Amino acid sequence: MRHNVLSLGLVAALAFAGCTSDDDAADTSSTAADTSSTTASDDTTADTATGDTATGDTTTTSAAEPDEATTTTEPITGPSPGVTADTVKIGFTYVDTEALAEVNINLKLGDHRAVYQALIDDINANGGIHGRTLEAVFAPIDPTSPTPAEEACLRLTEDEDVFMVVGFLLQDAVVCPAGVYETAVLGGDVTAQRQEQARAPWITWEPDTELPQTIVRTLAESGALDGTLGVFAHANDTAILDDLVLPALTELGIEPAEVGVIDAPTDDTAAIQSDVSLVSELFQAADVDTLLLVGATSALWAQYTNDDPSYRPLLRFLDVNAPNAFLGSEATLDTSILDGALAGGPFGPDQARFDDATMQECIEILTAAGLDTPEPSGFDADDRTNQPYQAAFQACPDIFLLRALLEAAGENLNYGTLAVAIDGLEVTLPGDPSPRIFGTGSAADGDPSAYVFSWNEASKSFVRAEG
Repeated sequence: MRHNVLSLGLVAALAFAGCTSDDDAADTSSTAADTSSTTASDDTTADTATGDTATGDTTTTSAAEPDEATTTTEPITGPSPGVTADTVKIGFTYVDTEALAEVNINLKLGDHRAVYQALIDDINANGGIHGRTLEAVFAPIDPTSPTPAEEACLRLTEDEDVFMVVGFLLQDAVVCPAGVYETAVLGGDVTAQRQEQARAPWITWEPDTELPQTIVRTLAESGALDGTLGVFAHANDTAILDDLVLPALTELGIEPAEVGVIDAPTDDTAAIQSDVSLVSELFQAADVDTLLLVGATSALWAQYTNDDPSYRPLLRFLDVNAPNAFLGSEATLDTSILDGALAGGPFGPDQARFDDATMQECIEILTAAGLDTPEPSGFDADDRTNQPYQAAFQACPDIFLLRALLEAAGENLNYGTLAVAIDGLEVTLPGDPSPRIFGTGSAADGDPSAYVFSWNEASKSFVRAEG
């Protein structure tokens, strides 16, 4: 049974819109590839002449027998903006912390530009990729407005004519380069709707919207969803609930006893308290003892039921970051509501990402370039604004995936060979020990593994379960 609890106010949500330009897509040109044709027969090899003998430097092969096949291999073609015989121009985007500081949002995320450049310099110093060096164009983006994202898109695609845009692209901002201007992209958040608008190859290592389904299956397989199950969500997350979570539960043969969706504005304390109390009564009446919490705002449950110790179902978060709002609140002194709680998510936490072998390989390059990447463990977990290691966490997987992709595309670099390279590309990325296998559609993120984290009262944090 599903109950939507509607409060009196409208749902308040902050969304950063992407590029909405109606301009025609920029014309792109194809670099003429060297053409070659090969004739193969069942009885010949590349180094052996049959029939007439070889004369001088030319090998003559006899005509194929009727039962032999003649195949001509055509080169793969496609647009190749920013590609020359010696260079590939790549555009890099990242959070503009200087712009944020001007509006009193002070984030210490490290020097993205310096980290990207150091990794690019390392590639170029080792011969580049198929003889081409990487030429970087940097475009920091202020995420508080859609305008900077659009300006960066126009600059990189129209003015700089880059081969690919790599890095930070918030929500629908990816549609501008990948759709409107038909420029390849590495990064952004994949959804089916955005993919429908993309008209150039698009790959990302950021987990797509399928991850909640993977987490549901992982929790179910471990028995963590046994018992009488309830599902809790905010209206902001109904797309995840309706399109992913509930279908996954149905597929697993699990029928929730109750589904409670609240609609209170996230800044209206009284409305949230009223909605959560009503849903709690419904869950108790249905004897719900295990609660699946959907979406980034699902920690509202813990925040607004923490003072009622009489009802404490086991909590199962689909986003390990969701409880941060509860844990980061100065009012949170009693965390006993999280006893036995589990949370799902990509590989982590931050210290584990830092310690990952491939991440350490990347950090060694940065260290050799004179850049210091501090360990996450040295910073206050309650201060989410001070994470100077985040520059490496963004640039290392970006550059490692870019390098693997360009290497797989080969010397004849264009969007045709790039698309072929994506399909089946297997890469182990910094910060995630599980190999990713990329492809089209839902595999555009490489289908990352889901990990389960359990609440540790001693450290006041979720710790990744072993095995």
